[in-house]
Amino acid sequence: MIYVVGRGRVGSALTAALPEAIAVAGRGFSGISALTADDVVVLSVPDAAVAQCAAALSETPAVVLHCAGAVPLSALGQGSRGVFYPMVSFRSSVAWNQVPVFAESTDERAAHAVRDLAQQLGCPEPRSASSEDRARYHLGAVFANNFSNHVVALLQAYCAEVGLDPSVYREMLVDTVRDAVDGDARMLQTGPAARGDRSTVDQHLERLPEGFRAVYQALSESIERHAQ
Repeated sequence: MIYVVGRGRVGSALTAALPEAIAVAGRGFSGISALTADDVVVLSVPDAAVAQCAAALSETPAVVLHCAGAVPLSALGQGSRGVFYPMVSFRSSVAWNQVPVFAESTDERAAHAVRDLAQQLGCPEPRSASSEDRARYHLGAVFANNFSNHVVALLQAYCAEVGLDPSVYREMLVDTVRDAVDGDARMLQTGPAARGDRSTVDQHLERLPEGFRAVYQALSESIERHAQ
């Protein structure tokens, strides 16, 4: 039996995709009774709570997994322990067959549990990654997902503040991301900062509402450095 601890976005997505899994609310494990060596407990809780939850399960013969990108395997303690880290943003429905999964385990039993979980979800074959490498992938995901989304959010906020139609940027955004992913993004960089056009950068900074200037300046300086 698979027990999913936590009912946030990750836990909800897992239980929705695993009809036979049992969802356990909170961290009290009231929904778990008489765990056996055949059971698997998946901790889909905030990073800061992983070690505490694992400690509460320290005596269980079940396999215990966590789903965090930045939490080391060692946080789970002793026993058959593993990491099942799906690198995806849980904002809407999840296309599990396209989600890269990073795996780490203390023994073959835990490794088998990770592979079986990936198979039940329809994920590609899990990639083996140490805690350090997984943390690096997780950091990269911040650039790929969080920062890129934030830039779009800033564009939308800027348009709302100055009265522009944000929809005119849609094709530009889609084309830019597609070309960057398919090619060498640094070499494809364009714009005033990339060509060292300080006059235009200064004009933009003057025209921008105050709340947008710092990030425009920081990004322009980064582009300029990487263009050299």
